[in-house]
Amino acid sequence: MESNGAAKPATTRQIAHGAAWMMGLKLLERSIGLISTVILARLLMPTDFGLVAMAIAVVALLELMAAFGFDTALIQRQQTRREHYDTAWTLNVLFGLAIAALVVMLAMPAVAFYREPRLGLILPVLSLSALVGGFENIGVVAFRKDLDFRSEFRFVLVKRFSTFIVTVGLAIAFRSYWALIAGVVTGRFVSVFISYRLHPYRPRFSLAARADLFHFSKWLLISSLIQFLHNRSTDFILGRTVGSHGLGIYNVAFEIATLPSTELIAPLNRAVFPAYSRLSSDLDQLRARFMTVFSLICLAAFPASVGVLCVAEPAVRLLLGTQWLDAIPIIRIVAISGLLGALQSNLYLVILALGKPKANTILSACVLAVSLPAVVVASLYYGATGAAFAHCVSSIVGFAGITVVFLRVTRVSAKAFGRAMVRPIVGSAAMAGIVLAVGSWLSASTEQGSGLVDLIVLSVTGAIGYVATILVAWIASGRPDGPEQKILEVLSSRLQARGLWPSR
Repeated sequence: MESNGAAKPATTRQIAHGAAWMMGLKLLERSIGLISTVILARLLMPTDFGLVAMAIAVVALLELMAAFGFDTALIQRQQTRREHYDTAWTLNVLFGLAIAALVVMLAMPAVAFYREPRLGLILPVLSLSALVGGFENIGVVAFRKDLDFRSEFRFVLVKRFSTFIVTVGLAIAFRSYWALIAGVVTGRFVSVFISYRLHPYRPRFSLAARADLFHFSKWLLISSLIQFLHNRSTDFILGRTVGSHGLGIYNVAFEIATLPSTELIAPLNRAVFPAYSRLSSDLDQLRARFMTVFSLICLAAFPASVGVLCVAEPAVRLLLGTQWLDAIPIIRIVAISGLLGALQSNLYLVILALGKPKANTILSACVLAVSLPAVVVASLYYGATGAAFAHCVSSIVGFAGITVVFLRVTRVSAKAFGRAMVRPIVGSAAMAGIVLAVGSWLSASTEQGSGLVDLIVLSVTGAIGYVATILVAWIASGRPDGPEQKILEVLSSRLQARGLWPSR
């Protein structure tokens, strides 16, 4: 488990291979998540989701004391020894024990804050997840550090599938929010168990490398606190102002709206961060790799977010049911936030790979100074929809800020950065026009009675319109070297291998 020499820079092939594994994993994982959300939304009520969100927010707040990002530090640090891994594991165990005790102690104060007595029993049960989670084998971090994404695929998938089976099974049997709680706890138990089955590393108690880890991770802790306040403050604010029903509507809408954008891009980021870290000493290569990845992100994130915005109403009516109609405007607003989050996430990773976590933290703090009071005021006057709008505005401010900082730190060309977004924007605009036109026609037609048919027609026509517009724009631009070219090369090679495309 030692790495005393500098790791070799990741090749484009390694990055592509890792990204393919992680995107495949995330697509499968989020497909399971989407199916789970749809089933649970039909079986449970918004109040159930809101109640669990209240409890998880309390646990997540306490887990911040362990949010030093030791796994990120181990990946970013090119020279690691066994003592680094052992120290990270020991600290995780100690933090897990402390968090579990604090969750139990804060159960009654949480009941008073939310005015929700059921939390008095839910929180002690959830403390088990923190207690057990600290014992997860730190060796699994090596899956990402060594670009072994096949093992990472197995690790995450087993955990996700186990949680799905338990949660949905109990929801069908009991129609209770306890199914959601059981799923969270089960996921942690399975994660710990499978981490020792998949990786041979056996950690020992040690604090020998605490100084090295804390030196890098202290800024990650502050950054995690800021990100928590940015993303989770609505759970406390809405839980207090509009209750569990409004919070449940907001959280489910947020999850659905960000599924195809931020969640689609998350596995790509997970795959490329170790590669960025290896290239941190060669800024020219790092910039080139970033532009390749960012162009691909734009190509996927824009249509995903715009598509969700356009089909929000038929999707909610068909998949979730009429009890979730209040989620429609929230999904449309949050889809924009999801797009901006997907675009800026890779910028943060590059800055972090360059060993500048302080820059990310300061920028996040500035965005929080705008977003937190905006969310509080908007939710007090306009409820969950107001909170979504305030979150969207703060996302726009954050994207502008990180872009300025990123361009200065990396010296990436602003023109090249903007050019990567042009064709996806044009294609998404064309797609939106097609979807809205077809949707109007379907609404006016008296013969279209199937919500499923409508949703399929809108999705297919929108996808065709986007792909066609992208190809036309790419050809009109002189067929520049970009994600379109690489995707066509991969497709043609696969078709040639199957004898379905003539060889050159």
